Amino acid sequence: MSAETANDVILITGGSGFLGQHIVRLIEERDLTVKEIRIVDLRPYENRLNHSEKIKLVSIVGDICDPLSIEYAFEGVDCVFHCAANINFQFPTATDELERVNVTGTQNIIDLCIKYNVPNLIYTSTALVTFIPCMGKGTFSIIVNQTENKAKAASCDSQFLIPGFPASKLRAEKFVLSSYGRKLSNGKGHLKTVSLRPTLMYGEEDQRFFPTIMRFADRWNGRIPRIAETGKKQITYVGNVAWAHLCAMEKLKNEPKNIVGIPIFITDDSPITDTVRLTQRINVDMETFKIKPTSWSIPYLLCYLIAMIIEVFIKVINLFTNYHIEYCPCGMLAAAASFVFYDRLRSSIALEYEPIYSVNEGFSRSAKWYDLWYQQYKDKKLKEKQQ
Repeated sequence: MSAETANDVILITGGSGFLGQHIVRLIEERDLTVKEIRIVDLRPYENRLNHSEKIKLVSIVGDICDPLSIEYAFEGVDCVFHCAANINFQFPTATDELERVNVTGTQNIIDLCIKYNVPNLIYTSTALVTFIPCMGKGTFSIIVNQTENKAKAASCDSQFLIPGFPASKLRAEKFVLSSYGRKLSNGKGHLKTVSLRPTLMYGEEDQRFFPTIMRFADRWNGRIPRIAETGKKQITYVGNVAWAHLCAMEKLKNEPKNIVGIPIFITDDSPITDTVRLTQRINVDMETFKIKPTSWSIPYLLCYLIAMIIEVFIKVINLFTNYHIEYCPCGMLAAAASFVFYDRLRSSIALEYEPIYSVNEGFSRSAKWYDLWYQQYKDKKLKEKQQ
């Protein structure tokens, strides 16, 4: 199909964010069926990936928790990518806000799809919904080459090793998948849904994973401690996750029977390794900042004991104040100590998905972005110091 005959209208919630930016870029570069991209986000869309723009793009500033502010964006839409979420790992857990945005917000998106006869809904979930203790107990998880049927999701909130965010994403995912087959308001069709579960992502516009490591290392003269080195985890370049979303859109439109109403893990060929080695691998291609691991390591059980003490202390303080920290100490240690990687057979067969970016390309693109991020971070710190 040529660009002149394109007729699809695509809506991306959270399109100004990390993953959303990459979905927009790939649609611009590779999908000739799309005539218009609509982006719903709390902030106006800016092309921060510096890709060419050939398709009409409409930025709608609105809140998925306020459906009246965004419902006009759903008129005439063919497919919705629901990427918007409150990605929050703070401790104590911001349960109410996670529920408001990730669960109620998702219910609003489903209802708007039904009301405005949008036939296809692709939900961005997370592989963290399966992050539960090994054998039902313990302080780490073991998921070895497991499929969606074997890597069981938590059955209750207390099972999650990382509290809060994964539980809210799982509840939202269940709403999306259970809404498959609901009749559209015009009575002429039914809603088709699928949930994609990417692993931890890295790449351009990442503001959370690698930048957090760089901020920590910057405070300690470029050093990061070696903790829980036996843990291994799977990461995925964000560009490949975005490509999986486009594959899902194609299948929902043309061959939906193999993917509707199910979750699908999304991975690529990035190495399965511990955080320190991963940091070193990305850091090889960086120019502005070099990170090195310490010569010493801290025993995991000692770290976990300290983390538990910190959590108890913060809970006590929280009785009198609204004090919180950015990450759950025990949850982050559990993630570091876990051995987690998934089988992507379902995505390969059902979506016909294969990574379009090689490992080296993903690392190279990411390193350039992290170089830029670090320069801006240091400039900001210098200005703050001067003031």
